[in-house]
Amino acid sequence: MKSMADLNLEGKLIQIYPGDSVQKFGEILNITKEGIIVKVTKVDQGGWSSSDGWEVGSIQFLNWTKLKFKIVEGV
Repeated sequence: MKSMADLNLEGKLIQIYPGDSVQKFGEILNITKEGIIVKVTKVDQGGWSSSDGWEVGSIQFLNWTKLKFKIVEGV
């Protein structure tokens, strides 16, 4: 059985869904058995007053238990 680390996802652009309403996009930098490390490339707060720490250019670690994402073409 393959793990997520075997899928060559580094460098892919993703839309991140960790359970809030702020739209977030990033580039996968690294994948580990604990989660992924992404560089944030776009944040759209919509009508929300806070981006909850998500800033373009920041590096974020997202653990697998709270992460949903989809691979997207250029953002």
